[in-house]
Amino acid sequence: MDKLTHYRNSIQILLERHSQFKTQNADIENELFFDTVRDHSQLMRVGWNGLSRIYHTVLHFDIKDGKIWLQQNTTDIDIGQELTDMDIPKEDIILGLHPAYKRPHTGYGVAWGNE
Repeated sequence: MDKLTHYRNSIQILLERHSQFKTQNADIENELFFDTVRDHSQLMRVGWNGLSRIYHTVLHFDIKDGKIWLQQNTTDIDIGQELTDMDIPKEDIILGLHPAYKRPHTGYGVAWGNE
């Protein structure tokens, strides 16, 4: 399996696993989005909590230039570690949710700007 296919499959498995965690509110659903043409993937929570609209990104990944960018993580789980447990090298995981100057200190890949 080539690298890009492995990364896409790993993200899909990870998001599907995390989508199994349901909220206690039956009016809030987990929704998965996979754009394999542009390599964007998300887990969102969508619905209603009483009169309040819930539209919340839980996890968001992009694949850019052969690296996995974690753009959003609102869980308390170390998603980077879950990716490394799936045989993805740390240098290929970019914590895009951190500013570029912090990335060298994360233990994961380094990329500058929004490339």
